[in-house]
Amino acid sequence: MMKTIKQEDYTKLNKALYELEDLLGCIGVKEFSLSREKHNMQMDLNAENIDTELLSTFCNKIERIHFAKFGRWVSNR
Repeated sequence: MMKTIKQEDYTKLNKALYELEDLLGCIGVKEFSLSREKHNMQMDLNAENIDTELLSTFCNKIERIHFAKFGRWVSNR
């Protein structure tokens, strides 16, 4: 059963996601999507400021959160 999210919480979440998008863009990520059905990250390989260690740590943490919520998925990497 899905819980209904309050408008105030949705607004905070939406703002945080836009800020995350800006942050990831600064370190060379062109697209990042994570849902139950689709998991994708595209990099700008010409970016001068790709921080692979930070991205690796970030992706590891996201995978842990996703696993705790939905269970493990088979990666397309």
